[in-house]
Amino acid sequence: MKPDKRLFSTLLLLATATLSHAGKIIETDICVYGGAAGGVTAAVQVARMGKSVALVTVNNHIGGLSSGGLGDTDIGNNGDAYIQGMSREFYTRIGTKYGLGGAKFTFEPKVAEAVFNEMIADAKVPVYKDRHVISTTMENGRITRITTNGGDVFRAKVFIDASYEGDLMKQANVTYTSGREANAQYGETIDGIQTQTSGNQLPYGIDPFVVAGNPASGLLPGVNAAPAGANGSADSLIQAYCYRMCLTNVAANRVMIEQPEGYNEADYEILFRSIAAGQTDRFWKLRPVPNSKTDSNNDSGISCDFISGTTADWIEASYETREQLAKQHEKWQRGLVWTVQNHPRVPAAIRSNWSQWGLAKDEFPDTDHWPHQLYIREARRMVSDYVMTEKNCMGTEVAPDSIGMGAYTMDSHNCQRIVLNGMVKNEGDIQRAVPGPYPISYRSIVPKTGECTNLLVPWSLSATHIAFGSIRMEPVFMILGQSAATAAAFAIDDKVAVQAVPYAKLKAQLLADGQRLTNNHSTETSGIILDNSDATGVALTGTWTQTTSTAGYYGGNYIHDGNTQNGSCSARFTPTLPNAGTYEVFVRWPAYTNRATNVPVDIRHSGGLTTATVNQQTRGGEWVSVGSFSFAAGNSTQNGSVTIRNTATNGYVIADAVRFMAGPEQPVVNVWATNGTVLEPQSGLAASAKLSFNRTGARTAPLVIKLAVGGAATAGSDYPALPATVTIPAGAGTATLTVTPAADSLAEGSESVVVSIGADAAYVIGELPSAELRILDGPFDFWKTSHFRTQQLADPLISGADADPDQDGSSNLVEFFAGRDPLVVDGAAITRFLLDPAPAVEVERNREARELFMRLEGSRDLASWQPEASAEPDVALGADDAHQVLRFPIGSILSGGNFFRVSISRTPFAP
Repeated sequence: MKPDKRLFSTLLLLATATLSHAGKIIETDICVYGGAAGGVTAAVQVARMGKSVALVTVNNHIGGLSSGGLGDTDIGNNGDAYIQGMSREFYTRIGTKYGLGGAKFTFEPKVAEAVFNEMIADAKVPVYKDRHVISTTMENGRITRITTNGGDVFRAKVFIDASYEGDLMKQANVTYTSGREANAQYGETIDGIQTQTSGNQLPYGIDPFVVAGNPASGLLPGVNAAPAGANGSADSLIQAYCYRMCLTNVAANRVMIEQPEGYNEADYEILFRSIAAGQTDRFWKLRPVPNSKTDSNNDSGISCDFISGTTADWIEASYETREQLAKQHEKWQRGLVWTVQNHPRVPAAIRSNWSQWGLAKDEFPDTDHWPHQLYIREARRMVSDYVMTEKNCMGTEVAPDSIGMGAYTMDSHNCQRIVLNGMVKNEGDIQRAVPGPYPISYRSIVPKTGECTNLLVPWSLSATHIAFGSIRMEPVFMILGQSAATAAAFAIDDKVAVQAVPYAKLKAQLLADGQRLTNNHSTETSGIILDNSDATGVALTGTWTQTTSTAGYYGGNYIHDGNTQNGSCSARFTPTLPNAGTYEVFVRWPAYTNRATNVPVDIRHSGGLTTATVNQQTRGGEWVSVGSFSFAAGNSTQNGSVTIRNTATNGYVIADAVRFMAGPEQPVVNVWATNGTVLEPQSGLAASAKLSFNRTGARTAPLVIKLAVGGAATAGSDYPALPATVTIPAGAGTATLTVTPAADSLAEGSESVVVSIGADAAYVIGELPSAELRILDGPFDFWKTSHFRTQQLADPLISGADADPDQDGSSNLVEFFAGRDPLVVDGAAITRFLLDPAPAVEVERNREARELFMRLEGSRDLASWQPEASAEPDVALGADDAHQVLRFPIGSILSGGNFFRVSISRTPFAP
């Protein structure tokens, strides 16, 4: 249709009173607050899910710690197989930058930031830098908008707090905690105060007083007289922070660290006394990353960590105060390096050995080569309906609604320095390895039921201090960011609170996107299973020890060989098989770092003997396949048994359980919708819904899934007819169908398309047997249905876009644009012309009219109109949340003429 030209303003319509335009309004489906690694993966996933997104970051960098110095990735002792989905994609893109064909977990900061920027650019995610939240508006338990410094307003249907501090979570009145819980609160053993710290401890005998031996001189800076309570009790302290420095010993690319302004020798007295007590190294880590650089982290009792006892001040501090605290951390760390390299109280041999290191000149050019991200190891932690604890990390409690996995050591850096037995000691360091990857609960990233219903928190999640020490690592942050974004999109699609997102659908999408949610087959009990403690079918030779010390075992316990009697221990598992045929064999063990990596497993089958080798340091708690074999029926040690041996092994050998699965498992298939509510095409553009189908089991052959299509929408007119089947190709676990609605001129409201999986002997229908899509009229047609009766909707002279049923000079399209009643005369001006502070035309718009095209036009004679080419409107809040104010700047009063108007159209304007 032709553009409606009735909405205009001229120089004769002057206005002296205007609405505030301190900042812009940015409106999207989902707002991600926090530009660190998990914020990036969240924002990219939102875009990939077909939703609009804004990524808001506090500084002018994205990637957080992963692009801020942490180039030696914290993976854990159980391998990197749990790092999947977009987190794996990031590390694989890193590998590509270095010419590798797979993931690389050590990298330079500038390379990491380049990869994050590419991911953002590929997904077309808008990034708003140097913004932090000032206030949050809540309505009915939901965040409606946040206002940032400078006045910009971000409106969204769902918000994701991906900040390291949980600042948005706090403003949304979500329950949270900080500090260390008492062990008794959640039945833990290594939470709370830890005065028996042995790791990263100071040398023996450090005098605590300013003047050694003189209590009257006072305690050294940063030293507390005593902890706040007994071991295992709660306090308010958290892990110390530091910067992960990127250093080099290449002179051409090295910037030496100078003595910081305001340097105070007394701040380093503990360092001097530690050196005097025998410390000669480990002043900072020198973990190598490519191109002769390091990731330099804390490495000892006196190192990069700023153990001042005031780290907890960061949590509730203003952004301005945090900037000052960050400078204190930087000053301490620069001073540490300068002292070790230059101070005369440091022996010449130490100075010489450590003076080869300086900041990398080609890193962090806009922050004087110093990292732009302080290592916020811990801050606020949400308290939700599911709290991740030490039990989850150790595998004794398993979250049933996994959205990703953690696997790093339960890691707490020191929290304070205290006087203990007359000496200065660090307190709080814990390094407890976990037996294997463990699931992280979806409920731990959403607020309690009854609290904020449109907020997800993937980093400051619901976890105890010690469990958070494992979960907090950057690969897991990226995993949880992606999962949070997926849930946010489904909350919008299904019009539910984030707490009510269907887990079966969320799980299906996460698996389709390559996430890993559990240890493979860890909970499966189908098939024939023999446990080490079974009275029949299990034969042991040598001395085995029964234990339950490491989680991940099947049944009541497992057995080990004590890492002795090499070659003399064996455990033979002989099942009673109902039929001869092919069976897949799985072996299980609880993993740990002291296990053997070369355990022989003998499979005796109808074709002879096959020996597989398994690594029992990884994949703990899984059913690990060692192959498929032909077995005889009945009970036959020669034609149907599995033996675990300790011959020539290099660590403890575990015998736990063996599982026999007959033939290939029948695949289970599911279907679900992504971007499941779509509008009819507007302006020739159409958003599409996506139906996803997945299958379990073998992928060697294609799988054809039958479809049944129903619903109120009409195939062929409301949307293109869908096929009768969909095929998941060989080698793939997922297939998709795209549903693009067709345009029409009817006001039909909401119509459904229901796609169901038809029954077939080739598969089993899973938890998601059908998916519903909703096709909605465009906002203008919806607006018409709310203002006109059925008979009026059928008459274009009343309800058409150009019609003016109330004869007030504004067409229905203009009335819709302005958010007015088309049947009530309203003579108020729609536009205003402004001269102060600069020439502009201002117009108020109904927020639901955002799909309309607009442009500012000028004229000298009110007959011939030309577009103002440079006019792009700023968007601000209107008189209420239902309206927005658009301000079109005018470069010059005479650029297009003496008269101006805003033209609107449902179709793009001709160039």
